Amino acid sequence: MSEPAIGPDSIVGSVMDAYPETVAVFVRRRMQCPGCVMSPFMTMSEVAKSYAVDSDDLIADLRAALAAAGRRP
Repeated sequence: MSEPAIGPDSIVGSVMDAYPETVAVFVRRRMQCPGCVMSPFMTMSEVAKSYAVDSDDLIADLRAALAAAGRRP
């Protein structure tokens, strides 16, 4: 099974499971996604909207964290 790409429809919990490097992005942004009971159900777009952040910026930060770790999103 291949790792999921990170996009607006990606499930937050799945992304954090597949790419542990992304957890730091949520923590740095003071988002409660790590440990949240809703993370297995919410998309990146939904989370961005609930935290009033730009979805594209959040996804770019997550992808940058992977690139810094030498991984492809």
